Amino acid sequence: MPPKPRPSEAVAKPPTVLASSVVIAEAASLTGTFPIKIGANTVIHPRAKLTSAQGPITIGEHCIICERTQICPPGAEGLVIEDGVVVEVNAVVEGSVGAGSVVEVGVRIGKGGSVGLNCKLGPLTKVLEGEVIEDNTVIFGSGQRRVDASGTADARRRLLERHIESLRVLIPSNPSKFVN
Repeated sequence: MPPKPRPSEAVAKPPTVLASSVVIAEAASLTGTFPIKIGANTVIHPRAKLTSAQGPITIGEHCIICERTQICPPGAEGLVIEDGVVVEVNAVVEGSVGAGSVVEVGVRIGKGGSVGLNCKLGPLTKVLEGEVIEDNTVIFGSGQRRVDASGTADARRRLLERHIESLRVLIPSNPSKFVN
């Protein structure tokens, strides 16, 4: 069993701004030196990792960040995950994500990548370093793309809000652990 780190060797706690209605599991990991801001009614699952060592992280309102997700900005400009975004299990986000977008299981958004509004990135797809994905784009399979013209953004938003309310009951939350 490895020895416990001494206080001087402990992982740095970043400055945080957490909305009062945030749900953040005690087993989540927030580390770094730049600020981490999390908006109202956002859920951070256990074992999600937010690392602000290279730049600030801003997560909007009504977002869900699932377990084993890694969010790490590539530079001092930081990254923004806008309102109503779902980042599913084992995704790696090193770029910004527009409002209403869904980042599915195992997706990788490369350094400085930018995903537009209401996009859907299918399982195991990739956004290359510096790549810009236009609004309403669906990426699936081995990089195929199409435009989502279904007009279901409002219905998805209402469903997301109901999902967040159910998670609020299921996930024990301890935001005070992450406040400096």
